[in-house]
Amino acid sequence: MTGSISRPTVWHIGGDDVHKRIPLLHALRDRGFDVAAVGSEDDGEFLAQGIPYFHYNLKRKLTPWSDLRSCRELSTLLKGQRPDIVHGFDPKPAIATPILAQRAGIRGRIRTITGLGFVMTSDSPVARALRPVYRQLQRQASASSFTIFQNSDDQAYFLQNGLVEEGREEIVLSSGVDVEKLRSERPETEQLEKMRQSLGLDGKLVVTMISRVDENKGIREFAEAADMVRREIENTAFLLVGPYASEGRQAAQFVEQIRDQSETIHYLGPRKDIPAILSLSDICALPSYREGLPRVLVEAGALQVPCVTTDVPGCRDVVLDDWNGRLVPPRNSRALADAMIELLSDQTRRTEMGQRSYQYVKGKFDLSTVADAYAEIYLRALANGH
Repeated sequence: MTGSISRPTVWHIGGDDVHKRIPLLHALRDRGFDVAAVGSEDDGEFLAQGIPYFHYNLKRKLTPWSDLRSCRELSTLLKGQRPDIVHGFDPKPAIATPILAQRAGIRGRIRTITGLGFVMTSDSPVARALRPVYRQLQRQASASSFTIFQNSDDQAYFLQNGLVEEGREEIVLSSGVDVEKLRSERPETEQLEKMRQSLGLDGKLVVTMISRVDENKGIREFAEAADMVRREIENTAFLLVGPYASEGRQAAQFVEQIRDQSETIHYLGPRKDIPAILSLSDICALPSYREGLPRVLVEAGALQVPCVTTDVPGCRDVVLDDWNGRLVPPRNSRALADAMIELLSDQTRRTEMGQRSYQYVKGKFDLSTVADAYAEIYLRALANGH
């Protein structure tokens, strides 16, 4: 499957949400690359889009034996297919991809750091014990690749701790959003009204959080803030949209705890109609503890929905406090609730912030800008051999 010199083949390698990069893969194809994807989800969307897709087994949570199996499967794929360029993203693929690709003799090796992940952000004993191993693996992966960061905080952390060599890193903000296409997918007013009725949202202000159901995303703070807001503004509804962060009983119990904690939250599970969900929302909330560059904030901005999020790496790269949304301290339910109340009480301010967000996102995060940046990095990596 190795591409010709005129059309290098680039693989994007991720986990269970690699489909989100389909628009970027199309944009790269338009820029002279043959493209394919590797992930742990099913191949339905890729077949429909005419993009070659390879499946391997990968779990989000730390599972050493399963992770070794994932590496063996990925290594076999790389040695058998030999693409010209591999681009790993998400915590595990960003480490494994460049190391395995170097062993397979693949010349173009790129990785994106989409956040520091559980090991570096959690205070648990397991996370602290694993940090030396994590840092060593990051150094090894950085030495064999070109590293892309989605925010300057993560870039600074890696440079200060010797996890990446200066000059072999760059910032590209997000994986890009096709702003105008996303806006074209907004339902008509009549359809939105039907959605409101079906979800029981008639006459209510709507605050939506779109995220994996993961404690580090600030789910508990969202639930606590929802109760506080409801005491001040009764006609407010709260939507939680997204899959479980992990599988099985533990994740289900966490959702039940959130439901018990706040009667106002409607958990809708994973949805494919995100533009519609955001379009019926008055505020998009993401009280995460740390991010790479959260796509949902970019999509909300493109749809002119003001955001309330935390003043942490990644989030503050999309939202400028008191200009196109509000930034609050992480792990602070009261501050989160106050910011929501502030915006829910002022429709004119929400409208102004939404308009500014659209212009900001269009200028910095549009798919075309990101695809141009990636294309240039890929060609440079081929020329330099990393």
